[in-house]
Amino acid sequence: VAGVVSEYPAHLMNAELEGKNVTQVALQGRVPCKVLGKVEKGDIIVSSAIEGYGIVQNDPVVGTVIGKAVGTKDDSDRGIVEVVVGRV
Repeated sequence: VAGVVSEYPAHLMNAELEGKNVTQVALQGRVPCKVLGKVEKGDIIVSSAIEGYGIVQNDPVVGTVIGKAVGTKDDSDRGIVEVVVGRV
């Protein structure tokens, strides 16, 4: 896991890159993250089997951690929750 796609980066490294798959990735900070299922503040969000989404896993495996939830989501559907990326 490298980070979360960011809509509004504070700092954009390599802004001159061109190509089909160039995207803004948050390596550190607070960003909205697509998640599956219920999320409580403080939960660890890791990569899921569904591309582009994270899930709660409070006993994470190294290399799967996306960040820590600072928001909550009360339903079991797909949604968005704010997470802190780069510090767990």
